[in-house]
Amino acid sequence: MKLTFASPAPALLKHVSLYYYVDFNYSQIEDIERADVGYLRFMLAGQGVYHFASGHNDRSSDVMLLGPSSRAADYSLTGPLRCFGAVLLPRFWGGIAQRPASDFADRALDATPAFSSNLRPLFSMLTAMDSVEAMAQAMDAYLLPMVKPLRPEDELVIAEISKWLAQNPIPAPAVLYSVCNLSSRQVMRLSNHYFGAPPKLLARKFRALRSASLIIGTKGRIAEGLTDEYSDQSHMTREIKHFTGLTPRQLQINSNPLMQATLHPRTFRTEAPWT
Repeated sequence: MKLTFASPAPALLKHVSLYYYVDFNYSQIEDIERADVGYLRFMLAGQGVYHFASGHNDRSSDVMLLGPSSRAADYSLTGPLRCFGAVLLPRFWGGIAQRPASDFADRALDATPAFSSNLRPLFSMLTAMDSVEAMAQAMDAYLLPMVKPLRPEDELVIAEISKWLAQNPIPAPAVLYSVCNLSSRQVMRLSNHYFGAPPKLLARKFRALRSASLIIGTKGRIAEGLTDEYSDQSHMTREIKHFTGLTPRQLQINSNPLMQATLHPRTFRTEAPWT
């Protein structure tokens, strides 16, 4: 498997944190995709189906949006797989895309309705490339003209949610509501729009992913201190499996290369996991 990364143009870094290119030379790929942020994916070769716990089975599109997810999902792909993608930040959902994150949460859908410009010419350009740096430049050129400012009140709530999630442990949602100077309903609406989930679910999700990051690739007994944010070890195990698809023990011995790459403490941003 070949997995390479490139950085977006500086003017895009509030909307897209990273570009990546995957080249996976297998005829059949069946695995788990952990709960994560949103992705814009160009399926340059290979197609398949994403199976979500909600009951949706979404067939992949040449260009698709995977919204922020609230639990792990299974996928089955026919390869070889070549995929170029962008890791999406909350401001993407309104600052570039014309649809909210909640429209794509826990789904893998055709990206076309979310963009004002035709994606097909960009897809054709990318299929002829094999360098993540060249793909990144093409994506920059497409996205940069689409960037638009958000309302100041939306910027404020995004910033407050980000600061709230960065705390460890994450405080109760009431703490967030109190600093936003908005009703809890208004904060939940904006959280759904930009993060794809209400605050309470975001807190559960990122708590579990932080714990998983401290476990993945380790050996032996899992440190007892990791259970401090949970009612007990069984609760921690259930939460981690809900959001990663694997138990803590399975994370140690049976996690796939992509999960290892994105959850490993060297790359997983514990203070800002939504990036």
